[in-house]
Amino acid sequence: MKSPLESGLGWINKCFDSTNFDQINQQNYVRLWTRFQNIEKKGPAASAIEEQLDKLKSHPDWNTVKTVELLMIPLLSECDLDIELRYQLHKAATLFNDQEYAFFNQEFKKIAEEDAESVREKKRALLSKLTASLHRFYEGRQHRSMYANKARLKIGFFFSAAILLSVFLLAIGILYPDGIYQYVADSPWLKTLTAESPDSTPIHLHFAITALMAGYMGACFSMLISLKARVETVTLQELGNLHSLHFILTRIITGIGAALICYYFFRAELLSGSLFPDFGQKQEINLNSKSFFSLIIWCFIAGFSEKLVPSILSTTEAQLDKKR
Repeated sequence: MKSPLESGLGWINKCFDSTNFDQINQQNYVRLWTRFQNIEKKGPAASAIEEQLDKLKSHPDWNTVKTVELLMIPLLSECDLDIELRYQLHKAATLFNDQEYAFFNQEFKKIAEEDAESVREKKRALLSKLTASLHRFYEGRQHRSMYANKARLKIGFFFSAAILLSVFLLAIGILYPDGIYQYVADSPWLKTLTAESPDSTPIHLHFAITALMAGYMGACFSMLISLKARVETVTLQELGNLHSLHFILTRIITGIGAALICYYFFRAELLSGSLFPDFGQKQEINLNSKSFFSLIIWCFIAGFSEKLVPSILSTTEAQLDKKR
C-alpha cells in the first residue's frame, strides 16, 4: 500500500512523463511528409518510408521520426545531399561540444577535397552519422529538461511545506510565550533538546524545533538554486538521480542535521559574538529576542551550505589541538 506522499509523487512523475513529445512528433510528420513528396521515390527505401509515415501519422513516436529521417538520406539528390549536410553541420556547430563538431567538420572537409565516385556515398555515410548524433543530442536535452522539471516540482513541494511550517512556528513564537511547548506532548526525548532550567525549557524547545525547520528550509532552497547549474554540468544518469525521492530526502536530512549541530554549538557557547545567538543572558531567552531570529538565520545557512558545519568542526578541532 503506497503512502499519500508516494502516490502524490507518482502522479507528478506521470504528468511529466507525458511531455509535449506527441505534439512535436505530429509537427515532424508534416515536415517529413512534405519533404518526402519532394524527393525521388525509388528503391525499397521509398515503400519503407511510406509505411513509417503512415505509422507516424496514427501513432506519433520519436523513434519513427528518427527512422524516417535516416531512411530518406539514400534518396536525396546530390544537390539536396550537399545542402542537407551543410545545414546539419551548421546546427551541430551550435549544439555539439568542440571535439565532436571538429570531427564532423574535418571529415566533411576531407570528403569535399576528394574527386572520386565514392564521394557521394561518403557524404551519405557522414550525414547518417551526423543525423544520428543530433538525434542523441535532442533526446539527451529532452531528458535533461524532463528530469529538471521533476526535480523542481518535488523540491518545490518540500520547500513549500517548509515555508508553511516555518511561518506556523514563527507565528506561534510571536503570539505565545511558551511557543510550540503547548502543542507537543511532554515526552522524554523532547526534553533532551531543551535547557536544564525549568523556566526556560518551553522556549528552548521552541528554539530547537525552529532550528531544525530552518535547516530543512535551507536545504530545500540550496537544492532549488543549484539545480540550474547542475542540469548543465552533471551527466544524464546523475541528473536522473537528482529528482529521486531518496536523494532529496537525504539532502534534507543532511541540512536538518547540520542545523541541529549548529544549534548545539550555540547552546554550548562555542560560537559567540554579536552576530550569533546568545543563550547565556536571561533577557535573551524569549521568542521575540534577537537570539531567536539570529538562530533562524544561522540554522538556515547551516542547512543551505554543506561546508559551514564541517568548517566549524574543523576550526573547533584546531582550537582544541592548540590547548593540548
